[in-house]
Amino acid sequence: MHWGMRRLTNIVFYGESPHNVVLSLLPLSLLLTARFLDAPTIRRFVAAVAGTGAVMLTNAFGVVVVAICFVILCAARGKDRGKALLSVAGIILLAYLAICRALPPSLIRLMETNSQSSGGDFRFTYWTPLLGVAFLASLIALWSVLRSRCSAIVQFAALFSACFGGITWLGIQGINILPQPLRYHIEMEAGLCLLAAFLLESLARRLPRKTGIAVTLACLLALSWAAVKDYRFARKLIRPTDIAKSPAYREAHWIADNLPGQRVLMATEGQWLFNLFADNPQMSGGHEPSAPNWTQQVAIYTILSGANAGQQDAAISILWLKAFGCGAIVVPGVESKDYFHAVADPKKFEGRLPLLWREAGESIYRVPQHFTSLAHVIPQSAIVEKRPVNGLDVSPLGPYIAALENPVAPEARLSWMNPDHGRIVAKMAPSDVVSVQMTDDPGWRARIGDRLVPLRADQLGFIVIEPRCIGECSIDLEFQGGTERNATLAVSSLAVAGLLAMLLRSALPGRKAEMGV
Repeated sequence: MHWGMRRLTNIVFYGESPHNVVLSLLPLSLLLTARFLDAPTIRRFVAAVAGTGAVMLTNAFGVVVVAICFVILCAARGKDRGKALLSVAGIILLAYLAICRALPPSLIRLMETNSQSSGGDFRFTYWTPLLGVAFLASLIALWSVLRSRCSAIVQFAALFSACFGGITWLGIQGINILPQPLRYHIEMEAGLCLLAAFLLESLARRLPRKTGIAVTLACLLALSWAAVKDYRFARKLIRPTDIAKSPAYREAHWIADNLPGQRVLMATEGQWLFNLFADNPQMSGGHEPSAPNWTQQVAIYTILSGANAGQQDAAISILWLKAFGCGAIVVPGVESKDYFHAVADPKKFEGRLPLLWREAGESIYRVPQHFTSLAHVIPQSAIVEKRPVNGLDVSPLGPYIAALENPVAPEARLSWMNPDHGRIVAKMAPSDVVSVQMTDDPGWRARIGDRLVPLRADQLGFIVIEPRCIGECSIDLEFQGGTERNATLAVSSLAVAGLLAMLLRSALPGRKAEMGV
């Protein structure tokens, strides 16, 4: 595995396709930027910005990788490194401004924070800045040795390999220079391949012609053997299948047909495919780095792991499922062929929740709900005003769940006009509020007719609407973007318009295409 087809394994086994696409687009982005630095023109500048933006948009790793690579590119240049750094800084800045609507600062900050605890403990410590400075110093020392002895391309390949190889190796030792450092091993592999190619190229040029031909033939034979081995490995890894017969497909369609619109917790590897086959919302979609509700992540961890819950494991898990509006949970049993066995004790719901479906070792359990809607009319006193300390601290959930299960509580019917606009219809008293089991965001607004009504978040992260109305009320819940999203839309539009204007201006007769840098 360590010496095999790393990128193929990452794509097929781990589903790292976006990260691998970053590596596919990165050489083009570097080429476009290098061409601009060699001969600055408006068209080359716009092309470099577009290539850089494409890398950033593809995957969160792309933002980090492209920034590091651009610094290495400038370091490997033999002249005008200062001007080159300013130029690439401008390219990165303008590229980010052009795509910031899709990747706002708050999302970058969220992914940086969540990545430190996703898939392991990668949290930074007080030693992290010191270790980072030491690592940077070692790269600078390597560059000072290489710059007078090697060509620019060998310098780039060596620094690229040392940087990402060092991040990966230190991650194996438990030292985290960046969040999730082990995932940079595919950059390390790409860098080592690049370095090996250019080191061998300089050596091959020194060989006599006949020796060179013999060495080339020997290398071709060796590569042919490796290609055959890789082909056989790939055939074992990639196998044709009928998706309609897979548990993921059958579970999703069963849930869509029998539990329409209800939220579910997919504790199987089917969570990554679920929303291709069904429109039901999920409690977890398997993408923790971008999940905005930390309490939700605590709840999911508690449900799946049962850590320190003891005999109360099932009871605590059911309370969290009810609090987050789940109508069902899908659990892979010991007989399941699912690789992703997330539930530590798959039998804990036996006899505690009604079994709805079982096939191929996977079970769907029903979570009892008074109403299946994600909107609920509750009294002010039932709002969760104290954030649970951890997953076992379920006492703050008591009044809230009691209000959800109140048999005389009025129903709140939630229907969606489109993904940004929902309508809640319910009979209410002036002291009642509406709890919507969706993560609050500054972009949400609630209205009754033309009247804007108060909206806030509780300590579970849910939306709480205070309509202050009597009788049947119709509340429009609309996502309008919020200040940051509206600002990034304006900035992104201006940046793209500016780039297009630069292209059009450079195309006018009599206009010079060169840029001063």
